[in-house]
Formats: sequence, structure tokens, C-alpha cells
Amino acid sequence: MGVTYIPVARVGELAAGAMKEVDLGGRQVLLAFVEGKYFAFSRQCPHEEADLKTGTLEGGKVRCTNHNYCFDLRTGECVLPQGGPPLTVLPAEERGAEVCIRLEW
Repeated sequence: MGVTYIPVARVGELAAGAMKEVDLGGRQVLLAFVEGKYFAFSRQCPHEEADLKTGTLEGGKVRCTNHNYCFDLRTGECVLPQGGPPLTVLPAEERGAEVCIRLEW
């Protein structure tokens, strides 16, 4: 198995509660800084593909403004409504002065 780390921001670049758009080779994701941690997730809501860039961050969750679906940023689980489609999340971590998304294959 291979692992690579893709740098997507500098540590300290995002304010608390902020999101940044990231292009991973044509795949659009968002990087968020919430409660002192970084989270990377699909920019498209899995419910009806609304743009989560317009969503709101609530603690460790993101809420889609279209139909109020809410997703746990740690697991991708849809917490409102319960059992809804999961959000794709990717591991994000600080590596030195950079924030990186970890990809495995």
C-alpha cells in the first residue's frame, strides 16, 4: 500500500471556523479548521450535490444550506437526518508548517 501527503495549506492560514477550496487533481474538496483540527471533505453534498462551500460549520459538523443535511466531519456520517448518505471525508493533518491531505492506495 502506498501513502502520499498532498500539501493544501500552511499551518495558521485558516482562521477558526474557516473553509478553503482545494483542487485535488480535478476533485473538489474543502479544508476546514474547526476546534483546533483540520478536516478535509467533498465539496458536494451527497444528498443532492449542493456546494458545501456555502454550508455552515457547527462544531465538528457541516450543515448543507440546501436541505439542512448535517454531516460529522470526523466520520462523514449523516447525523441529520439519521441514516442519510455519508459525506466523503479525507484525513488531514499538520506536517511541519503545512497542512496535508493523506491519500492511500
